[in-house]
Amino acid sequence: MNANMTFKTSVAAMLVGTVPALADPGSNANDTFGHMMWGGTHGWWGGFGMILFWGLIIAVAVFVFRMLTSNRVGETRDAMDILKERYARGEIDEDEFQRRKQELQG
Repeated sequence: MNANMTFKTSVAAMLVGTVPALADPGSNANDTFGHMMWGGTHGWWGGFGMILFWGLIIAVAVFVFRMLTSNRVGETRDAMDILKERYARGEIDEDEFQRRKQELQG
C-alpha cells in the first residue's frame, strides 16, 4: 500500500473514531451537551484545548506524511553542478575543469 493511501486511511480512521464522542449528548438535566464547550465546566478553555489537541495531531500527521514521502534522503546533485562549484571555489584549475567537463559531456 502506498503512503498516500495509508495517510487517507489513517485520517478516515481518526474521523470515524470521533463519531461516538460527538454523538453522546451527555446526561445533563437541562438538555445541554455535557461536553467541554457545550455546557460543561470547561467553558471556552475546553474548546481551545480541543483545538490545540487536534491541531497537534494534524501537525504530527502532516510531518510524518512529509517525512515518508520525501525524496530528499540521499539527495543527489548533478555531477556538472559539483564540477562548477569546485571550479568556482578554486579547488581545480581551468584545464582540469575543461578536461572533466569533456569527460562528463561525451
